[in-house]
Amino acid sequence: MTDFRTDAWLQARLRTLWETYFRDAETGYPIHARFGVRARYRFGSISARQGVCLIRVNGLFAHPDVPEYVVDATLAHELAHYVHGYGSGLKKQHAHPHRGGVIEEEMARRGCLFLEERAEQWRRQQWQAFYAEQCRDRLARSGERRRRAEERWQAYFATPGFRSEAWLQERLQPLSAAFGLTAPPFRVAWLRATLRQKGVSYYFPREKTVRLHGLLADPRVPEAVLYYEIAYWLAYHQAGKEWERILTAMRKAGLSDTAQRAISWRSRAWSRALRSRHPLRTD
Repeated sequence: MTDFRTDAWLQARLRTLWETYFRDAETGYPIHARFGVRARYRFGSISARQGVCLIRVNGLFAHPDVPEYVVDATLAHELAHYVHGYGSGLKKQHAHPHRGGVIEEEMARRGCLFLEERAEQWRRQQWQAFYAEQCRDRLARSGERRRRAEERWQAYFATPGFRSEAWLQERLQPLSAAFGLTAPPFRVAWLRATLRQKGVSYYFPREKTVRLHGLLADPRVPEAVLYYEIAYWLAYHQAGKEWERILTAMRKAGLSDTAQRAISWRSRAWSRALRSRHPLRTD
């Protein structure tokens, strides 16, 4: 029988890491370490509740086949957040918990970055296969949910009079020309959105694709909204991500009125559309 690691074991590892690498750090809330859910993409988290810091570690790391240094790297990462003021009650040292490589810098300064480097190599080589083996039940359920979701979206897009992806592509070229681009920097397509995906559009850099939320296929959504979403990402590519530069690029492209109409519609109607028209809603 496989002997899984316990929360008591995890707490002991936490104390060892603190004494070894973080002993000189300022302390805030007392820390409780626990194994959490079996997650595919999140290895650890830190939070505060009623004066206690809670560090959660991926429940799959309780399995003895996961190297101990992978668990240690996760704990050390969360302890770096702790000393930066996240989940600890201490003053926050950074506006963003990860931006600028602050976690790696903290771990390097304390001499424990080698744990993350070893863990990253294991995760890159072993994690996906390990997850698939341990979570066959979850993957099967997830696959079934994706299949049902795809069927509902396909039925939605097949509604007579709804806009097609070809309709989107036909609008992309002239909008690109309005920004002085000889060729579009991306393609456009529909997003078969989950209920958690509430943005109107998303850019997927690996695919070089802008995906508009599938609800925009409904002709009740003003065309200005779709023009604006495509134009936003064209401006983003041309002028950068700063909002003022995007607005300036849209103004030069003659799309100021379109942007105003689209933003007005989004503020008035988008939340209602998500609640009442989403094909994945069953209530």
